Amino acid sequence: MAGNRSGDPAPRFAACTVVTRDRRAVADVLAESYRAHHPGHGFTVLVADDEAAPAELGLDPDEYHRLVTCHAGADLADVLRPLLVRRLLDRSDVVVLLDPDIEVHAPFEDVAALAAGHGLVVAAALLAPLPQDGLEPEHVPGVFDGFLAAGQDARPFLDHWADRARRRAPHRTGPTWRWPDLLAGVFDHLVVRDPGLAVGYWNLHERPATGLKFLAFRGYDPETPWLLTADCRQRPRVRLSAEPVLRELCERYGERIGTGASGDSPYATLPGGTPLTSVMRQLYHDAWSRAEHLRETPDPLGRVAEKLPPHPFGDDGGRAFRQWLTEPASPLDAATGLTRLAAAVWLARVDLQAVFPHPRGAHRAAFRQWCATHGVEEGLLPAWAVPAEPPPPVPPVDEFGVNVAGYLTAELGLGEMARVVQRAIAAAGVPMVSVVEEHSLSGSVRTGLAAPDDVGAPRFGVSLLTVNSDFTRLILDTHPDTGAGRYRIGLWAWELEDFPAAMHDGFALVDEIWTPSEFATRAIAAHSPVPVRTIPVPVPDPGEPVREPAPVTQFLFIFDFNSTGGRKNPWGVVEAFHRAFPGREDVHLVLKATNGHLNTPAVERLRRAIGGDPRIELLERYLTVAELGALYARTDAYVSLHRSEGFGLTVAEAMVRGIPVIATDYSGTTEFFGPDHGWPVPFTMTDVGPGWPPYQPEGRWADPDLDVAAAAMRAVAEDRAEARRRGQAAREHILRTRSTQAAAEWLRERLAEAHQTWLAGREPRPAPRHPLVAGARRALRPVRAAARRLGVTA
Repeated sequence: MAGNRSGDPAPRFAACTVVTRDRRAVADVLAESYRAHHPGHGFTVLVADDEAAPAELGLDPDEYHRLVTCHAGADLADVLRPLLVRRLLDRSDVVVLLDPDIEVHAPFEDVAALAAGHGLVVAAALLAPLPQDGLEPEHVPGVFDGFLAAGQDARPFLDHWADRARRRAPHRTGPTWRWPDLLAGVFDHLVVRDPGLAVGYWNLHERPATGLKFLAFRGYDPETPWLLTADCRQRPRVRLSAEPVLRELCERYGERIGTGASGDSPYATLPGGTPLTSVMRQLYHDAWSRAEHLRETPDPLGRVAEKLPPHPFGDDGGRAFRQWLTEPASPLDAATGLTRLAAAVWLARVDLQAVFPHPRGAHRAAFRQWCATHGVEEGLLPAWAVPAEPPPPVPPVDEFGVNVAGYLTAELGLGEMARVVQRAIAAAGVPMVSVVEEHSLSGSVRTGLAAPDDVGAPRFGVSLLTVNSDFTRLILDTHPDTGAGRYRIGLWAWELEDFPAAMHDGFALVDEIWTPSEFATRAIAAHSPVPVRTIPVPVPDPGEPVREPAPVTQFLFIFDFNSTGGRKNPWGVVEAFHRAFPGREDVHLVLKATNGHLNTPAVERLRRAIGGDPRIELLERYLTVAELGALYARTDAYVSLHRSEGFGLTVAEAMVRGIPVIATDYSGTTEFFGPDHGWPVPFTMTDVGPGWPPYQPEGRWADPDLDVAAAAMRAVAEDRAEARRRGQAAREHILRTRSTQAAAEWLRERLAEAHQTWLAGREPRPAPRHPLVAGARRALRPVRAAARRLGVTA
């Protein structure tokens, strides 16, 4: 540290401020007044939006151009201030940073010199609490304001400030975040309570207008010289009419800075003159931040880093940036012609979201028309960024076959069910095209499985949409050829006895519904205007089970936190294990979970239930096929104390591997699991309660008897031979009742019927339906319209 001990040479000073071109005159007044009272001190005015700025800051030009793409005006100046102070510290012992709208009236070198020993020196914005008298300002703009002196020990603070400032989102209406927010309690600093420092409209009520060392004129406008600041227009605590000395200071300052702007920013427009709008800046900032985050942070889903988006101020005249703005941001946008910028404008405007709730689907033509007229007229997007007309739908061929659309590469229950059905369709010999949707789940679910060999554009007249009701519209919007002119079958599951009104809009999007269980069929069919059928879900045979003898009895439960911890009830499994084996060491429980990083409260609840028990292993990662097989091989019983299941695929997969099951005797699992295959657990019904969407709080599901479950777990540990016998019975039962052959025959027959129905629909329409049927449909229209007005949508 320089100058902090007796006999040390006097510290070398530098002072500075950062402005944009339009405020250069203000900074010149500051620089002149500072030098007048601090002879021998240097003063640097950094013009933030000047072409010379990157060289003055020692910044890579591309880094600087990314910053000026994101930030403008005072926001840009705030981002560059720590960079300038840090740069000046390379050749000075102390750097004084001042807000540009300051005029210096007396020297304060003695205060600034304290930074040589303390690292940071700041001035208190208030010397006493702000009066609560209903006058303005009602809040202080910062605990410390207008002045910062930094010594060499301030570098850690400056590094942190620079990093935070660079990463923060651009402000659309001016800066609301300032450097004092980073100081308190984190970095060492000295607060001086000098009444002559950091004086401005926020504290002039407690300080005399004479004897000032400097005065900040933030918000003062020479064109309205009767106001001290534009920030206090209605009920100002300090009025110039009552303060002649202050009024004279303001008028003289106004004469010095003048009223005209000092110049336009070269970064306010793109090359060619198109305004660089706040939406463009926010869009670019988000993409830049996302790319940097994936470069710096290991991604739990294994996603690779995105390419940095091009900025508009390179050698290509902004062509790459304009192309980036007009590209689709996702496969969904690509399918519907929506540009990246148009999608961002829609996201930034609540009124547009209300008028065009489906800009990629039902409202895309109307939204495109708005973009081409009002959007261009309002300057929200240039004509070259207006969404293009989407290509016309590709008509299906007359051949028999099926398009299977869904999350076919995703590691989640919906994806696995889709793959099970696909394998059965292939076994049935039905021609098939796979339509893979990944984008809408890429942020929450790993999509790393290999894509099917038959991926392609929808060809056939029948489409099987392997997503639930609430994602059906998204699939059809993302892949419009999947639905256009096709017979649509929805593969839906639901886990409660009542199918909620919020899901009913999906009925209008399909011609038929398949479910994986009679339980789900009953729930959906009670409300459905289209046929609902139960598919005999096959459970493929992985081969004769291999058991690894072990001295401990191992229990297993596999679940996805995205399917809601409340429904899967892993804490119930933990509690039953604790009740079954207090103090016993020859038992082990494995909880294999995914997507916990997206469901922190549920994960923390589970960890609290485990309580550090070394016998319980929480395995929070995706497993390879070999790893999963090895886990099953070590398992003596599978435990699923679920509250409800639409089917219960993991229970079925355990059974086909010869593993006995302990499971709640309720919902979809009861259709293939019973006492001969394990231990059904009785239950009582209970309310779902809040916090487990998409399940309605007033819904009902099962509350399994944990004492019975604990007794079943003890039975497995005490008689492993009987457990193996029930496991073998479970395997035989599943192979006999859930064969791929039976599913293939059902699928071939049902898809053939759907194909014939589709062909018949292409012929001239028959006579209208019976009047009673037509009248019933008409009667439903106002009910559905009212539901939509209330926001009840799929």
